Amino acid sequence: MKKIILFILVFSSTLSFAQITLYHTVYVNSEDQSKFEMVERDYMSKLAQKAVNDGKFIYWALEKVLQPSNAIGGEVNHQLVGNWYQFVIVYSDMKAYLNAGQWWNDTDNLLGVPQELLSYKVKQGGMYLWHIKDSSMVPGAKFSAYNFGFSEEPSKFIESQKEYKVFFENMNKTNQNGRAGWVSGVRVSPKNFGEHNVMTWDGFLTLEDAMNHWTNWVESKKEYKKIHLPNGFDLKTIAAKIAETSAPSN
Repeated sequence: MKKIILFILVFSSTLSFAQITLYHTVYVNSEDQSKFEMVERDYMSKLAQKAVNDGKFIYWALEKVLQPSNAIGGEVNHQLVGNWYQFVIVYSDMKAYLNAGQWWNDTDNLLGVPQELLSYKVKQGGMYLWHIKDSSMVPGAKFSAYNFGFSEEPSKFIESQKEYKVFFENMNKTNQNGRAGWVSGVRVSPKNFGEHNVMTWDGFLTLEDAMNHWTNWVESKKEYKKIHLPNGFDLKTIAAKIAETSAPSN
């Protein structure tokens, strides 16, 4: 119980500041996924945990995109063909992001295996840097629902999310509807007009909870206009956590 309380305090206090989150996407064919997940889960996560313990960043995770099961970014996202994955790294601020260094190099031989055993086949996607503006976090989320859109006035979109935060905070406290976290943010890079520049994230305990979130989602032009997102969230994805770090123990 003490460790759980510590995690909540550390994670919620750090998320009260303006954080920087990096999403690094890769595409992995179905036949290569077993080794890819094993290497990241059993080996590379150790280097990520060391980086967290050393204060280089706050959090690292690998997520597998499960929905939608169609073409995303020119590649079919389907279990019979291949899936998009993303590495999620949360930094305390921009300075931490710029000074993290090549933490993935095993200079201390922590992994204890030859580098060639850790190689795998992936197709590189993109790297997207986001500025987290607000959040409501509780531990336990195993599935992520992302909502991306374009707003001509991203600051007004962020302002409009404050009332939603209060609503989700109350739900998160008791995991109502399987909820375990909420975040809103704006994109830092790449920064091109017309591309996705605002997002929200919802954490859930189970895949069913995440899918029910979609089932109960009421699309409303009036509601989207209210949050300064006239075309709505035109990309929604659901991802499963394959591996993640924990808060450093003190």
